[in-house]
Amino acid sequence: MQTVRQAWERGMPLCIEQLMLMFQAHVRKDKDEEALKLYVNGKKNTANKFLHRVLKRNQYSVRKNSISQSIPVDWRVKAEENALRIRNQFHKAKVDVVINADETFVLFHMQDHKLIVPTGIKRVGTAAQVDNEKVGATVLIACEFKTSMILPPMVIFTGVYGAKLMHQWEAFEDGKNRVSLCLVYYLFSGEY
Repeated sequence: MQTVRQAWERGMPLCIEQLMLMFQAHVRKDKDEEALKLYVNGKKNTANKFLHRVLKRNQYSVRKNSISQSIPVDWRVKAEENALRIRNQFHKAKVDVVINADETFVLFHMQDHKLIVPTGIKRVGTAAQVDNEKVGATVLIACEFKTSMILPPMVIFTGVYGAKLMHQWEAFEDGKNRVSLCLVYYLFSGEY
């Protein structure tokens, strides 16, 4: 339970599969034949129920990840005011094309969404950052505003400009698709 508490306090709660693997490794290390037969080599449900009882006794539970933004009460008024302001600015600047875009980091192998947290916690999530960028890629999705046309997604992998992979793929064409490699620089001026 100390490991479960420490993981929660660090902001990176364990999932039940991680706890199960740690528990089974502990049982193997103790070399207790009866415990090995029951919790490691026996039915998975037996070990699972045991862990859930221990968690409940220590006031922890397995919960689905539920972090989300709260919506203000006056969201509709704010949305209408901002839409009017943006429309006026676009009309004043004679904007022809508007592209809305958003990016997110996508993991190649999804992690479990159920976390072990203290009982009674309302919002459940993890502060774990992606330390190894090789476990996923950044995906940019864009849409042209007036026609609602979805543009082809851009997948951004971590790499080095001018490296071997860039030269291998710079002229790739299969008759239908052409891959264009580009270097994206993020400049942050501190102003929006």
